[in-house]
Amino acid sequence: MRRHGKIVICTVALILTFAASLCTGCGISSDVYTEEQHLQRITERAEARFLGEESEYTGLEVYPVYNEYDELKYALIEFEPQGFLYVAIGDREYPWKGMYTLSDTEPYYWVPYRVKEGSQDILTDEDGSFLEVMTDCELFRDENGDIITYYQSHFKVAGIENERRYLLSIMSTAAWSYGERRIPAVKRGEQYLNLVDGMMIDYEPGMESATYAVGNIGFFYKSFNDL
Repeated sequence: MRRHGKIVICTVALILTFAASLCTGCGISSDVYTEEQHLQRITERAEARFLGEESEYTGLEVYPVYNEYDELKYALIEFEPQGFLYVAIGDREYPWKGMYTLSDTEPYYWVPYRVKEGSQDILTDEDGSFLEVMTDCELFRDENGDIITYYQSHFKVAGIENERRYLLSIMSTAAWSYGERRIPAVKRGEQYLNLVDGMMIDYEPGMESATYAVGNIGFFYKSFNDL
């Protein structure tokens, strides 16, 4: 009986291993869709999820966003009258995981800042409650000394219309933003305009930097982040 039980266990393990190996190649590749089809699919999903009779939004528009290799890997949802979300386009779509992942489930604001060595600023929410200490950073403030916050995307705030939108991956070595980050940007000649601080930057794929302002844009897969 023990030997028979071991055989059954081994057989089941082999079946599961074989099934897992098959699943590595299953799913629908993102390459089967054109850019226009990706934008249409994202638009349909966003409208179904965020627009309705009780929605605070009156409409939305979806824009393509490219990575540093000029590949369509993201999209931007701009809501009316205000609000925005970024979307990551995965390589494949599976029965248990969609192709499109939201940067968040609720639109949020962003805060412009500049990197300034030796400076320290305190980020608070709209009610003045403490959020975090930003080392080597200086937040942009208005004439009253209040932190500037934007509820439109980096691109809309900068008045970007017909230029190609980018999210550039960078390994930030700054104290408060250490790790892989993304810079919302547009290309200007051989440089990029960083839309977080409005500065021109020299960018190369895979680079590390502690001197470039980065966007707080992340894509962490959870079921409710599926679009």
